[in-house]
Amino acid sequence: MLFRKLSFFFFLLCAASFLYADSYSGSGINDALIIRAPVWVFLESQPGVMDNDTQGTRLPPRKALSELSKTIMEGMVYGWKFSYTPFDKRRAVAEEFELEPLQSIHSNDSRLSVTELRPQYPYLYCWAEYRVTDAIALHRTEWVRINYITGKGSGSAERNLEIEGIRQAYRNAALAAVRGYLRKNVKNKPKTVHGEMLIKDNPRLYVSGGKFTTELTVYLYIKEVIPYEIF
Repeated sequence: MLFRKLSFFFFLLCAASFLYADSYSGSGINDALIIRAPVWVFLESQPGVMDNDTQGTRLPPRKALSELSKTIMEGMVYGWKFSYTPFDKRRAVAEEFELEPLQSIHSNDSRLSVTELRPQYPYLYCWAEYRVTDAIALHRTEWVRINYITGKGSGSAERNLEIEGIRQAYRNAALAAVRGYLRKNVKNKPKTVHGEMLIKDNPRLYVSGGKFTTELTVYLYIKEVIPYEIF
């Protein structure tokens, strides 16, 4: 029994070390059990957009930070599951990509916090922080211990879509990571692919050419590759 307790304690220390190295710059063991990522939003809507039909929903900056922090932490803490159908011109199949969190983070989740608010026009910066349980720490450590593959992707969406544009950019970056891996590692174009992913490092978000652009590095777990039937 003593050996089991010591082994479990050692496993928790390994999990804490992983979280510390990957997501947080704190100095103690309690700090290490917080997953942390930089987040920013614009203080104002895009200048020159007069048509409400082309303007995304505009949230107050503080509310936008909270909503975006939930999206990022869902990908960093719990991960996303996806279903991907590649484009196939010969079979008249359109590309489809579905992405959703393995577990949603709600607005009243006391483990989520937004800290170190810093306005610097035209941006509002902060740190999104999520205090994890031992079970979550072990869940994240499993992604490293099992040595899942690493994928990278970049995705963009229109700036005038506001926070939905940022979410679309994240979705498109996740799609690019999956697509890039399959093109390199799967010889024949599959019918459908199912899997999961977890954000590995702090994501990067910037604006270029009037578009939000996100760069992601993720762990990929390909659960199922469904081939086309051969006649």
